[in-house]
Amino acid sequence: MARKYKSRVTTEKLDAKIEQQKETLEKAKARYEAEKDALAELVKMRNELRKEELMDAVINSSRSYEEILVFVKGEGLTE
Repeated sequence: MARKYKSRVTTEKLDAKIEQQKETLEKAKARYEAEKDALAELVKMRNELRKEELMDAVINSSRSYEEILVFVKGEGLTE
């Protein structure tokens, strides 16, 4: 008794699936790059905000520049 195959795999079908998968991969790469760029922009914005906050704190401090540097570098701190 001969077996019947519902669907035979052909090179044409595989080629079509390969092309479809390539397209899916390219779309995923584009989404990844967009998300990576968005993350980099958010990190950049956060770092700029921190710099502004730090500068405001230094400007409004009653300490001298030298005293602030000693504190930031950890010099003169006792444990």
